[in-house]
Formats: sequence, C-alpha cells, structure tokens
Amino acid sequence: MEQVWGVRWLRGHPRAADAALAGLLAVVSVVFHLTFHDASIHRPSVWGVVLTLGATVPVAWRRHAPVVVLIAVTLSQMIMEAFNLAGPGWTGVLVAAYSLGAYRSGVLLWRLALAAVAVITVFIIVGVAHGDAPWQALVSTPIVFISAIVFGDGVRRRRERAVEMAERIERAERERELLAHQRVHDERARIARELHDVVAHNVSLMVIQAAGARRQLASDAARADAALATVENTGRLAMHEMRRILGVLRDDQGMIAVAPQPRLGDIGELIGNSGDLPVSLHAAIDLGDIPAGIELSAYRIVQESLTNVRRHAGRVDRVDVSVSRHDGSLVIEVIDDGRGASADSSVEPGLGLIGMRERVAAFEGDLSAGPRAGGGWRVRASIPLGAG
Repeated sequence: MEQVWGVRWLRGHPRAADAALAGLLAVVSVVFHLTFHDASIHRPSVWGVVLTLGATVPVAWRRHAPVVVLIAVTLSQMIMEAFNLAGPGWTGVLVAAYSLGAYRSGVLLWRLALAAVAVITVFIIVGVAHGDAPWQALVSTPIVFISAIVFGDGVRRRRERAVEMAERIERAERERELLAHQRVHDERARIARELHDVVAHNVSLMVIQAAGARRQLASDAARADAALATVENTGRLAMHEMRRILGVLRDDQGMIAVAPQPRLGDIGELIGNSGDLPVSLHAAIDLGDIPAGIELSAYRIVQESLTNVRRHAGRVDRVDVSVSRHDGSLVIEVIDDGRGASADSSVEPGLGLIGMRERVAAFEGDLSAGPRAGGGWRVRASIPLGAG
C-alpha cells in the first residue's frame, strides 16, 4: 500500500520524480566510478566524479529543458568514454533521448535527433579507428539511441490523444447538458405562450360579458344575471387552465419556474451558480439609472459568454467578468485563458454570438469577440446608456 501511495505521489509531483531519478542515477554512477577497477579503465578521480555528475544530474530538468539536458549528458558521457572513465555508461544519454521525444515535437525534434545521431556516430567511428570501441557499437548505439527517441515520441502522442479525448468527452457532456436545458427552456416558452393565449382569451370574454351585464343590470336583471354567470364560469375555466399549465412549469422543488427578468444586480448570483468555472467579477458602477432593457441585455451577454466558455474554451484557469461605465456607455467584458474558438474568418459565428450582436445592435452599441493576445477569448460589448 505504501508503494502504491509513493508511486501515486511521484506521478502527481513530476519535478520531484525527475529529481529522484537524477539522484538515483548520480549515486549509482558515482559509486560505480569509485569502486570499479579494471586495467583498461583509468583510476577514480575528482574530474571523473564531476563528469559522472554531469552525465546524470541534468536529468532532473529533462521535462523542462530536454534539449539542454541531452547536450549536457551526451558531452559529459563522450568525454568519459574518450578518457576510459567508468560511469553511467550511456544510461543518462538514453534517458535524455527518451525525454527529447516525450517533450518535444515537430520538425525541431527530428532535426535535433539526426544531429545527435550524427555526432554520436562520428564519435564511435573515431573510437573504432583507434581501437577503443568494437565495430558492433557503430550499429547498436545509433539504433538504441533512435529507439529511445521514437519510444518517447510515441508516449507523447498517446498522452496528447488522451488529453484531447478527455476534452472532447467533457465538451460533449457540456453540450448535452446545455441542449437539454435549451429544450426545457423552449418547452416552457411554448407553454407560457399557450398560457398567455388561454388567459387572454378568457379574460377578454369576461370583460365583454361584464360590460354587457353592467348595461343590462337596471333594465333586464335576468340577462345581467346570465352574463355574470358566464363571467363566473369563464373565470373558473381560466383558473383551471392556469393551474394545469403552471403545473407543468413547476420544477423539482415544486416552485413555479416564472421569475422577473434578470438585471445587472443578478450577475453576481449567475457567477455564484457557475461553480464549474473559475469566474471573477469586477463591477464598480451605479446601477440606479441604467434602463431595464440595457440591464437585461448585459445580463444575457454575460450569461451567453460563460456558456460559450463552457462549450469551446476547454480547460480554463481564469475567467474575468467586468462591468463598467466608459464615455456614457455600459461596457461588459468577459475574458478567459482557455483554448478559445476558431479565429478563422470563414467559420460562421454561432447562434449565441449572433444573439449577442443582435442585443447590442438593438441599442446601437458595439460588440467584439475573438482571440486575445496571450491566448484565450475575449468578448466586449459597449452599449450607449442614452439608447435605453
């Protein structure tokens, strides 16, 4: 159990794992350098220990600077081989070669790999010519070196595919949730329209009958009574239809899902309910004299922007929402540090972005949305307050 916990801890702390690997290689190699004795091997020395450390200790930075690590350990190992010094025996070089493939990609990776293979091959050729290395090393060493790089490259590709697949699954799950919410919203809107039609029809009928009854109250009490009875029956029918339709609009807690239109003051609650996103709100404005229509549009812009972050940004570490006044306009800005959507102008904007543009255009404002410098996405809307 302790071993499993230790492996799990090392996976969660890659820097510590690399430092532990480099320390283990360094200790084993130094002990081997100091204790190994052979007639063809030079005796241990201070310079031998320094070179041994140079061929192993840089492995601690293999993830962050694999190119530098490969150069450092390869040069140290070649010097040790040139002077017949006992040490790690190309182990550090193989670890560095694997790290190069695992943490670098593209044309740069294979250019560096070919250059390193060429240098090592020339070094072995010189060793074979002087009788310091067997001719078999001319074949085996480059093959092992290239195999280490290819193996690291394969691990990197599988890791990237796993991350991409996880992001796709997460994005698909969010889109399914958003689609389900949208369907519920559409259904409730349809029911609300039906409610409006039913109530409006019945209330109109009640008004007509009540007016007729009032006119006939003095001259024909019987007809007035019949008209009032019709008003009563119509009212009962309207109440029955309202109860039936509002019953469909109730949520799981039994509360009627009908509320006043949201305003700017409700943005804090909207962000508070966005627990799946690291959102920060920056708002320092007086909401007293902002028209209700502009407040509603500002709220919807923030709401739709956060929805787009969930759908398209992938992993995000920070989302900033700011609301401010500037030159007589209300300025809403939503910035994230995620992957962002495509900046290709040939891609048509989504319905959410179109809706935001329509809301801003209704008040003769401006909206800009696109990738920002340093990565991520930025939505900025400016709505003249006089337009309200």
